[in-house]
Amino acid sequence: MKKFLLSFALLLALHSLFSQKIVDVSLQETLTKEQVSALLFGISTEYGIEAYKVLYETDDTDGTIDTVSGLMVIPVSEFKDKEFPFLAYQHGTVSARDQVPSNPDVFERNLVYYFAAQGYYTTAADYLGLGDSKRKLHPYIHADTEASVAIDLVDAAKTYVNGQGLPSNTQLFVTGYSQGGHAAMAMLKKMDGQTVNDLTVAAGSPMSGFYNVSGELLNGSLAEIEYGFPSYVVWILTGYQSVYGNLYSDLSDILQPDYVEDVQGFIDGTITRGNLNELLVGQLTENHGASIPRFLFTDAFLADLESSDPANPVQVALKDNDVYNWVPSHPTRMMYCMADDQVAFTNSTFTDSIMNVNGAMDVEAIDVNPVADHGGCVFPAVLATYNFFEEIAQRDAILSTKNVDNQLAFKLQPNPASEFIQLTFNDLSNNFQDFDLRLIDFSGKTIKQLSTNNLQNFRFPLNDISSGLYLMQVQTENGFWTEKIIIK
Repeated sequence: MKKFLLSFALLLALHSLFSQKIVDVSLQETLTKEQVSALLFGISTEYGIEAYKVLYETDDTDGTIDTVSGLMVIPVSEFKDKEFPFLAYQHGTVSARDQVPSNPDVFERNLVYYFAAQGYYTTAADYLGLGDSKRKLHPYIHADTEASVAIDLVDAAKTYVNGQGLPSNTQLFVTGYSQGGHAAMAMLKKMDGQTVNDLTVAAGSPMSGFYNVSGELLNGSLAEIEYGFPSYVVWILTGYQSVYGNLYSDLSDILQPDYVEDVQGFIDGTITRGNLNELLVGQLTENHGASIPRFLFTDAFLADLESSDPANPVQVALKDNDVYNWVPSHPTRMMYCMADDQVAFTNSTFTDSIMNVNGAMDVEAIDVNPVADHGGCVFPAVLATYNFFEEIAQRDAILSTKNVDNQLAFKLQPNPASEFIQLTFNDLSNNFQDFDLRLIDFSGKTIKQLSTNNLQNFRFPLNDISSGLYLMQVQTENGFWTEKIIIK
């Protein structure tokens, strides 16, 4: 596709059809699947991609309209009628306003590329107060706006895809890492049972997220323990003040004098979040021998916060942004690493427990690497999320479905597999002279093919096959049957 810039006339036309949110869509870059793979240190991908910056309208917390930015990435397939599902990715905490997915120089953008290159129309909102948003301060860990800006971007992306005549199915997958884990859970909660532009949530996989905001802030970030990211705590409180307006009257009401000037500079935009963190860690270490965020705050503020008063405005704001106490109606996984040094793994295990006690049918927290820290957890969590989503994603058959033979229906065990896969058939009442078995990748290429005249307890060897997602297909002169398989 060539560079796409919506004209004013087209904007007016879309407005009448789609409750207009798109302001501008512009192509930033086109990459082959090999180029995407190189960005991801050699992880295999299925498609090339086109990356677009999207400007679109969304509601700010005061009810005004803001024009915000985000990233939309489209997989490029040689099969022009191939239907892809949608996927919303929510990005993690950033150090500066421009360190967002719509910026081509940001590394986390590569994770968005990964999902798109595996066959998803993928979006990543920059959030309110970041990227091109007019809002001065991003409301950090604010569930409602994290959800709404992401939903509005998905809506805009689906409108664009429809307008380009690109086929899609009705599935929407939602994920995100770190702050994006909280944002993904907020989006899942807001969309549960709802649709956006004919898309319905098929599954969610928040990763290393901060779900129990009220509990973790009190029990973790404000406990008398060392923590290297005091700016996170400050950003939550100042961001909530910008939304709710009643957490404090002046910064000196909550902060010790040594920290007020630097925090005010962050609010005003004269210093970045990364700079603020360095300043706070340095001053805390000088004053107290270690970076202990609790010492940022006045005794009066801490006493009020730790009181049992349910009307305390800080406690009300924190609980308003908890995203653990609900029951997903769709399959949900929370990917985490037990050794995470920034987001306590108990966010995931606690949320898993609450959701399941409340009656969730398909919710699980999964430790994808027990020894990985927050940075090391990214790729294991992303790969686990992709494999989970592929169990649910509706994919076009590589061959025509006109000759599907239900008598060839089979199950695969184990799945995921590594050395071999065993095919167990439901009904082979007809006698067939020959069976062809093919392992096919998602570009349609046959990776391995075997022929046999006996499929009783048949084992298909896999020890020479690279890890990834494939199709296992059995074919006779009458037709075929296909199942997905994950090889690890």
